[in-house]
Amino acid sequence: MRYAFRGTALLFLLLGNTPPDQKPTDIIVTAPARAPKELKKQTLNFVRTISDTAEQNQFSRRDDPFCVKIVGIDLAYHDLIRKKIRETATLARAPKEAPKGCRPNIHVVFSNDGDAMIAAFKRRYSAIISAQPLGKIDELMQSKKPIRWWYASKIEGANGEPVTDGIVPTYQRYTASLISSGIEIELTSTVIIVDINQSNGYPLESVASYISMVAFAQINGATREATGNSSILGMFNNDKPRIEALRNLTIWDRAYLHALYKVAPDRPIWQQQKRLRGAMVEYIQKN
Repeated sequence: MRYAFRGTALLFLLLGNTPPDQKPTDIIVTAPARAPKELKKQTLNFVRTISDTAEQNQFSRRDDPFCVKIVGIDLAYHDLIRKKIRETATLARAPKEAPKGCRPNIHVVFSNDGDAMIAAFKRRYSAIISAQPLGKIDELMQSKKPIRWWYASKIEGANGEPVTDGIVPTYQRYTASLISSGIEIELTSTVIIVDINQSNGYPLESVASYISMVAFAQINGATREATGNSSILGMFNNDKPRIEALRNLTIWDRAYLHALYKVAPDRPIWQQQKRLRGAMVEYIQKN
């Protein structure tokens, strides 16, 4: 069955059905090591490769219910994308979806020309784009990338205290702690631009899984190392035919998101990374 995107031209992505003798979980991916020591090394490499913590002292994640808005694609395909996003939120144990009528904080924009769309965003929302780290601005302006995204985040006191210059003044802290950093970084919004021309030929299910991965964690969009089948993020770097792209998040992706929402949000990044890796190892060993 073929599913069409409508824009200035009619373009197609394939939403292939899983063969009767193959379950979605049967997809072969780069296997985690069995030896705990080697597995810990693998998780360290994975975390360092995909995480975007530029100019931040902590990992960020969603704290409020998510609300999705999808534009540039026929309504008939919204349900599949929303389904993937909901499934990812559930496995990560992220906040649940907000009720209808909510204010969107996950924006998914399909465009026949991703470069033109980014340029339009820059003209209309120059302050938002300019507020991004320089590396992120360069990444966004690179041409011919199938999917590009950026985030908005805010720093909050771990107990709701006011924040000044990125810290909670000692005299304003509600509690004293040698463990807590006193702050946490909340991922407040994600904007995802899908270039239809560059994504043409990939299963819509694969694109939706990719979108769901970047919606709930601050992912480094500049990385070119998450190749092959170790992550859905390597989908566009794989040499296999596009129709054979992964349809779902890999064990590494699932472990990362699950662990991210398990670690305490108000810890220094070195503590968070250590506990994130430990939680990933635990998840992988159990699954």
